[in-house]
Amino acid sequence: MWGKRIAVLAVSLLLTGLTASVAQAGTGVVPASTSWPAADRGWVLGLDTLCQTANCPQLVRTLDGGASWTRVKTPALSVPETDRLRVLFANDAAGMVTDGEQLFVTSNGGTRWEPSGIKGTVGALGFDDSGFLAVIYDGTSSRLFHRELWFGSWQPVPGVEVKGQSRGEIAPGQVSLSTIGVENRYWTRSPAGWLEQPAPCTEFSATRLGTVGADRYALCSFDPGFGNMTKELRQASGSGPFKTVSVPPREGITTGFAVSPEAALVAATGRDWSFVHRGLGAKWDTPLTLGGSPFEDLAFSDSRHATLVRGGPGHEFAEVYRSDDAGLTWKALSV
Repeated sequence: MWGKRIAVLAVSLLLTGLTASVAQAGTGVVPASTSWPAADRGWVLGLDTLCQTANCPQLVRTLDGGASWTRVKTPALSVPETDRLRVLFANDAAGMVTDGEQLFVTSNGGTRWEPSGIKGTVGALGFDDSGFLAVIYDGTSSRLFHRELWFGSWQPVPGVEVKGQSRGEIAPGQVSLSTIGVENRYWTRSPAGWLEQPAPCTEFSATRLGTVGADRYALCSFDPGFGNMTKELRQASGSGPFKTVSVPPREGITTGFAVSPEAALVAATGRDWSFVHRGLGAKWDTPLTLGGSPFEDLAFSDSRHATLVRGGPGHEFAEVYRSDDAGLTWKALSV
């Protein structure tokens, strides 16, 4: 009798397409995005397979490095058709979630969420010492918006704007807005506000930014081919200009970049493979290579701990990976 019931349950799971989510155990959430403000404290936003209606976004959090997860109140997000669900937390309490059109902020760990009130397509998300940052495209131009971490409303940052649609790129103290083949503009934050500086990459490059102490980093990716593209790592110390300091492998189209005092990491995908390239100075290796789904949300939470999402809902895989040794080795976390 029990054998027949188990067989019926297995068939039911296969028919409903929930096998992968059940295998992920715990929360029943299929990961779409992850954010870790500290090595042991992280957030995952994804789709809830336990929801009675299809396509219910759900946020979960861990306080013990992924050993256990707790469901958190989630705002009324839609499931994007062309973008993806994204989460970013600055610390345990202050964070953002978006579905690409709506942007919500919490200042109390998800107990209460406030809509941004901004109309437009949500691009890059970020934060610095002054508060939250987001790039919003209003149908005509892309602008940087700012909000304090704990209170207040979103306001456009004067002058940080480009015509057309730009997803943008944000790192602490720096912002890049570009439209490929047209223009690439770049700003740094100073006590006087945001000041425009020479862009680290050309208008024909995709720009990724990172900050370590007083050093600013840019990964410029260009000349795409069949699953490959040229990548150059550039560094600016203090107020100095950007200079190319290293050349990562060409394998893969860039999907992520992260840098810490220990190493630089580049996520890339191409020809049905996804890679994490790791650089120490001029020397690069590729410690993670997996078939299928691309890597997103690559980020360091401190100098040695890094995380990423492999794939997501609708992909062959939807997994969170973690490194405890600055990208040398990686392991999948159960969510």
